[in-house]
Amino acid sequence: VKDSGATLAICQWGFDDEANHLLHHHQLPAVRWVGGPEIELLAIATNGRIVPRFSELSPAKLGSAGLVREITFGTARDRMLSIEQCPNSKAVTIFIIDEAKRSLHDALCVIRNLVRDDRIVYGGGSAETACAIEVAKEADK
Repeated sequence: VKDSGATLAICQWGFDDEANHLLHHHQLPAVRWVGGPEIELLAIATNGRIVPRFSELSPAKLGSAGLVREITFGTARDRMLSIEQCPNSKAVTIFIIDEAKRSLHDALCVIRNLVRDDRIVYGGGSAETACAIEVAKEADK
């Protein structure tokens, strides 16, 4: 991996023990368990290619970024990896904007449906719980 010129390895799944040991031994930072959609966005933003095996890695398939840093935030001290100064960073922005548009559209549809019919069925399994309680009452008779 290091011979290809990589300075960071990002994997959708976990590394096996041997791969993890070798990456650590060669002082190559690695991130594992990255979600599928996120890794695809990273590939687009960095102009990199997703490869299924280390053996298929080549300099032509590597992406690039100007800055990779870990950010700590919130009261729980959550951590997030920030990959910045990517050659195709607008691609990620477009996906975020599209997702925001879809979320806004969904919210407007909810409002429209409430105007048409103001009855509400509560979520979180409450309808199923109410049904189960009534069935249990009838079964006890």
